[in-house]
Amino acid sequence: DRQQEGEGLQRKESQVVLDVLAAAKEAGTGFESDPQAVEKLVGLLEELEECNAIENPARSGNLWGKWRLLFTNSPPMLKNKGVTGLGSLPFVGFEELTQEFQSDGTAETVEVLKMPPFGTPARSTLRGTVTAVSLEVIEQTYVDVQLASVFKSKADSVGSDNYFSKAVLAITYLSDSLRVCRSPSGAFFLFERVEFSR
Repeated sequence: DRQQEGEGLQRKESQVVLDVLAAAKEAGTGFESDPQAVEKLVGLLEELEECNAIENPARSGNLWGKWRLLFTNSPPMLKNKGVTGLGSLPFVGFEELTQEFQSDGTAETVEVLKMPPFGTPARSTLRGTVTAVSLEVIEQTYVDVQLASVFKSKADSVGSDNYFSKAVLAITYLSDSLRVCRSPSGAFFLFERVEFSR
């Protein structure tokens, strides 16, 4: 009976994961998303959180590897259109944001933006550390920020206030393929695994 219950939960989780991925495709990264699509995805993410089977995700080996941001509703991220704040400049488009966590505690976030007029990619890299603050909470600290060369001259006008020197996130769901995090204000970050740690 307990085995059937476990299988039922696994089936429910795999269905919720499929629903989340479909809804994330519809909602996009969150920067210019349809409010109804965002609302639907947020409801599914809350449902997915209930399926989390990893008791101490901040210390799990599943955390290590490279992750791509699929969606966020974090107000600072939406305002900055990314992590550096450069995405909010006129005519600059958001391409992708990846995070790579290594088991030695090193972390790297790469933000790729599309530059006018032809959408040429411009890559900024933020390197630092990731630390388990508790069983569920990680703290990512950036110590070395390399803005894309096209922005070097704008670094003074952008200023260090725009990018987060520290991010504290609770991991509310973690699997081989997906990671759901919440900011202290409760905003969602949905990441999809790109690769496992080498």
